[in-house]
Amino acid sequence: MRVGYARVSSRHQADSEALDQQIARLERAGATKILYDIESGRNDGRKNFNAIINLAKTGVATEIIVTRLDRLGRNTISIHRTIETFQKLKVKLTILDSPLGDTNSAFGWLTINNIAGLAEFESRLLSERVSHGTAYYRSNLKYFGFALFGYTKDENSKLIPHPENWAIAKELISQFYTNSFGSISRWLAVTHNIKMYPSSLRNWLHNPALRGHTFYKLKSGDVERHYNTHEAIITEADYQDLAKITAHTNKKDPAKFKPHILAGIFKCGTCNAAMTKTKAGKMFQCSQYTKFGKAGCSNGKVIAKSIVKAEVIKVLVDYAEEVLSEGRKRTQEPAIENEVLVTLKHQLQTLESLPSNHAIDLAIIDLKQQIKNHEKHSEVRDFTVEEDFLMLKSFSHADFWESISDTTFKVVCLRFLKVVTFNGARDISVFLNDNSLAYNSLP
Repeated sequence: MRVGYARVSSRHQADSEALDQQIARLERAGATKILYDIESGRNDGRKNFNAIINLAKTGVATEIIVTRLDRLGRNTISIHRTIETFQKLKVKLTILDSPLGDTNSAFGWLTINNIAGLAEFESRLLSERVSHGTAYYRSNLKYFGFALFGYTKDENSKLIPHPENWAIAKELISQFYTNSFGSISRWLAVTHNIKMYPSSLRNWLHNPALRGHTFYKLKSGDVERHYNTHEAIITEADYQDLAKITAHTNKKDPAKFKPHILAGIFKCGTCNAAMTKTKAGKMFQCSQYTKFGKAGCSNGKVIAKSIVKAEVIKVLVDYAEEVLSEGRKRTQEPAIENEVLVTLKHQLQTLESLPSNHAIDLAIIDLKQQIKNHEKHSEVRDFTVEEDFLMLKSFSHADFWESISDTTFKVVCLRFLKVVTFNGARDISVFLNDNSLAYNSLP
């Protein structure tokens, strides 16, 4: 069988008829079966490339036809290995643009080397151009790819508010507090005629660009972070709340079901399973006992939502009074600068005192960027601490707890509590977050 193989590197090339042209030429050359890949030639794991190798090894393919040698790959060693495989299997290789004749001859070997070397050279050259281009993008804080929903790009490829979608994006954020990703997706399609799958909404919410930051993932796997590079749709503190809330969002329609006031953090003290709602949401019971009875958990007791709420409020009020009291004692103390920031500034001073050369200049630029990023990160954290501090001030007012909804109560609990456990009877334990406000962080 005469088997044709075609390849393009990207979907854009496939859509621009480059792939169709290769296939048409292979058909005219007499190929009875044609396989193709849309993938880089530097990748030896291409599905259909390996398929033609298997067809040759099993004796199904007697001739392999390609339009150019670099369709087989962009790596000299890989191309030689493929050709050697075909030669050992006595499978004929036909290259339409470069008839090689006897590939075992010295002239054939030289020709293959030259063409394969040129293919790898072009690939390396393209990789360098892309690398220089991405480095330029990062140095100028440009945004890669399509603009995030709610944003558009200016003439410098930086994110700016979209004239129409910005308000919708703000409205979308408010939906996350009470709705599931599925119901929000339906709401967006019906209300604004915008289609976003639930998975796309989740990725959108967790994109740092939504919080005003520009992050770049490097080839090494590290992430280069730049803070406050553009206007944010959501604050860092609100994002932290929503990240916790949406991790435990009820998949059912929230309009028909009351929210769980301690979603994800209310556990059974016996088996550590989640405490689930029962009795129309007025009581809580161990989910394992609800499913399997005593075979699932020995703690079959129920506890009223009102009792749980009262105990949690008591702990939060006591915590607020303790933190506020300690905070007042420390208002006159000088702020201690972050140790990491001090170290970076010391390193910068040392480098600036040395004689200038190219390597030192690059290191100075890198350190200045690290200091800038660290200062921006500290500003975000300070703002969050200040916001939490103001929230704690309201805890001692009885009308605060009476006025807030169950959804708001859940947000407050997820922000300050790590876990709440029920051990039976009225035995409830409430544990604060490890990263709750530290006294020395208060204003």
